[in-house]
Amino acid sequence: MVIAYWEIGEQIYKACGENDRAEYGKNLLKYLSDRLTAEFGKGFDESNLRRMRQFYMTYPIRDTLCHELSWSHYRILMKIADKSICKCMSTTIQES
Repeated sequence: MVIAYWEIGEQIYKACGENDRAEYGKNLLKYLSDRLTAEFGKGFDESNLRRMRQFYMTYPIRDTLCHELSWSHYRILMKIADKSICKCMSTTIQES
């Protein structure tokens, strides 16, 4: 699911950039949320779609993602402001 969330985040970023505050961005997130929820069930509300976009913006190179980390791990890492600490924590998790 991590890769799927990254790809969704990439598509949202390409469609509306970093800012969803513009009318187009708000409408796009609402539309995507409705469609994805109807097709795949819960987990695709607007706030989660924003997190997916943030995920893509934080880790723009897909090959740098660690397959041992879950979506929950990445959500925690994205909250840490100091990216050097994130990298250290990510490496530690991979090694354990």
